[in-house]
Amino acid sequence: MFILFSLSLFSLSYSQEVPTLRIGIEKIDGEVFFSNIGEIITDYLNIKVEGKGIIKIIVKDGSAIIEAENGILTATLPIKIYPDGYYLNYNNDFYRGYMEISKSGWLINVINTEDYLLSVVPSEMPAYYPLEALKAQAVASRTYALANIGRHGEFDLCNTTHCQVYKGMKKENEKSTKAVMDTKGEVIVYNGTPIKAFFHSSSGGCTEACKYVWGQDLPYLQSVKDVDELLLDAWTREVTLGDLLVKIRSLGISLSNEFSIEVEKTPSNRVYNIIFKDDYGVYYVKGTTFRYLFNLPSTLFNFSLNSCGQILIVGRGNGHGVGLSQKGAKFLAEKGYNYREILKYYYQGVDVVKWY
Repeated sequence: MFILFSLSLFSLSYSQEVPTLRIGIEKIDGEVFFSNIGEIITDYLNIKVEGKGIIKIIVKDGSAIIEAENGILTATLPIKIYPDGYYLNYNNDFYRGYMEISKSGWLINVINTEDYLLSVVPSEMPAYYPLEALKAQAVASRTYALANIGRHGEFDLCNTTHCQVYKGMKKENEKSTKAVMDTKGEVIVYNGTPIKAFFHSSSGGCTEACKYVWGQDLPYLQSVKDVDELLLDAWTREVTLGDLLVKIRSLGISLSNEFSIEVEKTPSNRVYNIIFKDDYGVYYVKGTTFRYLFNLPSTLFNFSLNSCGQILIVGRGNGHGVGLSQKGAKFLAEKGYNYREILKYYYQGVDVVKWY
């Protein structure tokens, strides 16, 4: 099953000018399964597999036990796993590029940027959105990726909302693929440098300035009025007094039974600070902290009391509110805006340029 052969270069489907990304898929501690493998490369061996069957790899303490029908081999990490063709099957998901299992046990998908975007764009924005909105997302996602290379040290980006959602080939869609191909190599720049191209689902009617979310005042990430349609993007949550006290206590704040709530807002009407006051003190909770504590869609909300004595939280939008509003991009595209106009609507003073 395992045949040694001399090292040869692995050819990518795109030009070498397309940047390569390292995407962290998951930390492995145990057994995983691969198929459609062409070759496995370790520090000492090149193993030719040629797509024959399912390979089980057990990762433990910096080593990998590679099991196939016809043999078992132990190798020291890292190892590289190349596909037999243009995709690799990992735990019944399909991935372009190749995989690496690092010394620390991270499974990393090494892939060129354009192939990566084929999955990211429909994972982040519904593929039924208008093509111009999908193009705007493609350029924003490409810019975000290139501006965040090295974010996680041994790999560039993770595959979750912490960076960008990436689910391999199963999420690819013909329409979003066209959006990626039509904008190949294009990025958003400010003064010639790729921007921090943050995006979110829905602004609720007005985007937020970056400084109120992450503390950094960036000239291209200021608050802008969004389309009127998003004023209808509303949500409601009910919170009991008991639940509120328990959640706030998890922050190290013990409120007495009698307390008041004041809200400090940003210019976009989002909650910046929630101020709790009782006889023993004054306590500040960031709006972003409160949002995650109660799993709220956004920080664009108000408090009230309902007839049952519960705290009613009524808000609009979904996400942090900074940068591109995806639902806003959808409505702008339906109104006739092209993707460059959409991007310049949400990111102020920028240019869209061919980066490679």
